[in-house]
Amino acid sequence: MKRKMIFSLALVMVFALFVGWNAPVMFAQTAVQEPAKVKDVGNKFCPVSGEPVSGTDFFMYEEKRYGVCCPMCEAMFKKDPAKYIKAMEEKEPNLKME
Repeated sequence: MKRKMIFSLALVMVFALFVGWNAPVMFAQTAVQEPAKVKDVGNKFCPVSGEPVSGTDFFMYEEKRYGVCCPMCEAMFKKDPAKYIKAMEEKEPNLKME
């Protein structure tokens, strides 16, 4: 009886293995978003303090990346971006703003 039970159990396991092996695998298709096209403005001076940009601190605004000199200036820029962008355009007229 024990042998018959072990044999039946082994047969069921082998059958389940082969049935599961050939089953189609369904993957959920997710929409892949294109990363936003960010344009680096290329400013050399911080729009807040007027100091040279650090190269490691940036602020994103309207799909454009503005360089700042420090995290403190980044916080100030974040409060009123239009004010600082206008000042920056006056100081550096050759920027890639479009």
